[in-house]
Amino acid sequence: MAEIRRNLDMEFAQRRDRALRDAEHRKKEAMDKIPELASLDAKITLAGIRYIRSMLSENGSDSDAEALSQHIDMLNKRKEELLVAYGFPGDFLEPRFTCPLCEDRGYITTGSGQVTCSCYQKLYLEKLYAFSNILDDGETGFEFFDESYFSDKADKKKYKSDVSPRAQINSIKEKCLEFIDAFDKKDTKNMYFFGPTGTGKTFMAKSIGLELLKKGYTVLYLSAPSLFSIIRRHRLNLEHNGASADESYRNLITANLLILDDLGIEPASDARYAELLTLLELRKAQDKASTAKTVISSNLDIKRLFQEYNERIASRIVGEFNTLQFIGDDIRIIKKIAR
Repeated sequence: MAEIRRNLDMEFAQRRDRALRDAEHRKKEAMDKIPELASLDAKITLAGIRYIRSMLSENGSDSDAEALSQHIDMLNKRKEELLVAYGFPGDFLEPRFTCPLCEDRGYITTGSGQVTCSCYQKLYLEKLYAFSNILDDGETGFEFFDESYFSDKADKKKYKSDVSPRAQINSIKEKCLEFIDAFDKKDTKNMYFFGPTGTGKTFMAKSIGLELLKKGYTVLYLSAPSLFSIIRRHRLNLEHNGASADESYRNLITANLLILDDLGIEPASDARYAELLTLLELRKAQDKASTAKTVISSNLDIKRLFQEYNERIASRIVGEFNTLQFIGDDIRIIKKIAR
């Protein structure tokens, strides 16, 4: 989100400002005790100006520049010696940046331009994770996928499918990985997961989200009731946890990936149908400018989707989403029994 970038840029600016301000306070403290520091600083500044002029002047020589550089080094060494003699560390006057590499700018200037510092990227990813609402429970992610929880026996009467739950979940996993690989492509469809409770819908949706977070995309995971609550606050212009109603609603539209979990458990109403349809239309328009894909999970199969929701929403999902059926037994019960 643009808000995440803006807040992060502000945080880095505040870090740098704080480090420079603290260095000024330490400089004043040292100069109060060491009067000679002021004259040394003046000499270093003057020598620095001469050095720059020498480098820029057509008449300047390499030997002059080298002599000035050595003179500056000598003055800096004398300053360090004075600090140590008065009981200060030799680097007492240096700003103490959180990241010495970029000096809390968030970027590093190279010969080819500015590049994002690793410290900025790390913090950006941390903020993306926090924003996403995907809690790191240590059990979610494709690395934790375990096909053994799914039966390898096909049972059409029980599962209403010609294939076994294991074959089906492996096929779904492959489609999820393909979705991630083709995430930025305009013709990549959204995904609609449906099937009984406990068959891996939320796990797969969150696993997609985690992989995209690692790639630096913005991901927003919400249950259906939470999503409609945000829409309601936007309609009534109510704040929540310090976030404005407009900002929260804008995030629904602009997130690179919106995961809507458990669609169908919220109380049904024509107003909510209209709200969901509007959101899907806004995200479709957003996807033309910047990637905005949607993954929906629900207990409602396609037939029930048409029964529970109005035809416009159901038709939109069937037409613009890859529909993937999850089958099998409730994994949560299987895990509980195994313990």
